[in-house]
Amino acid sequence: MPTTPLSLALIELWIANPALPWSNPVWQSLTRVPGSPWAYYDHGGSVTHVAEWTSEKAQAVETFMNNCRTAEDPAEYYHSVKGKDDDHEGRSTWDVWVRTSWAKWNINETIDRILEASGCEPHRVMARMKCKATDDFPTLEAAQVKQVVCVTLADILFGDDGFSDGSFIVPCIMTFIATLLALTWSRYRKAIKRQVDSIGKKTQEIEEQWLAMTVADPKPTLANIRAYLKKLDSLITLVSAFRDQEMVKNLNARREEVEAMLVATKKHPKAKSTASRQMML
Repeated sequence: MPTTPLSLALIELWIANPALPWSNPVWQSLTRVPGSPWAYYDHGGSVTHVAEWTSEKAQAVETFMNNCRTAEDPAEYYHSVKGKDDDHEGRSTWDVWVRTSWAKWNINETIDRILEASGCEPHRVMARMKCKATDDFPTLEAAQVKQVVCVTLADILFGDDGFSDGSFIVPCIMTFIATLLALTWSRYRKAIKRQVDSIGKKTQEIEEQWLAMTVADPKPTLANIRAYLKKLDSLITLVSAFRDQEMVKNLNARREEVEAMLVATKKHPKAKSTASRQMML
């Protein structure tokens, strides 16, 4: 099931409780938006809560929001119309503003800090679940992230308004937080995939270069060995983040071989061929 986009998640939260999130003082302090973004006033000039919006744009957004609220299925209404319908300006203005403002509000960074402090940083999750660097990234459910961080997130983002009866998270806020975590986990999954792809590429490169130094041309120069060592160290650093002890152990063993080759080449520059052949045995 596709993850709800942020712009729709904010609409659904507002529909569930018109005071959320824009009238919540904690959310206001995070976003620096003092009320409903589409609010506008005409007192000798247009004044809006979003500096870059004119009163016309704010009104278009307000109309779009109200149409979403009165729709039988707000999510379906949000996704259904394409092209320049009556809500085109309001919808596109809202989507662009949420997308650009989210980064300014640093909410992703706040979520990242909470996850890291709670032991749910992606590499730590993989280590806890005994996943190797080349294994699939665990799902949000398998990693049990929601159980660990939802209360903290509700408090950090909404304060007391995030809870009912003292310690139970308000249902619409729980839904919103679940969406934020799903989007965060998707972001992590993509980052982990990029790192795993990089590990595969770097591993292939160092193996090819190792064969070139020890088989194809068993007379590597000091520059060749140092360049290889630099690539190897880069790979070890990347793999170490995944806490894949077996792979790190194998790479460190290769590093010891390379360091021995480097020492032998420095001591006996004319015996480079012999040193390289010894490393092959």
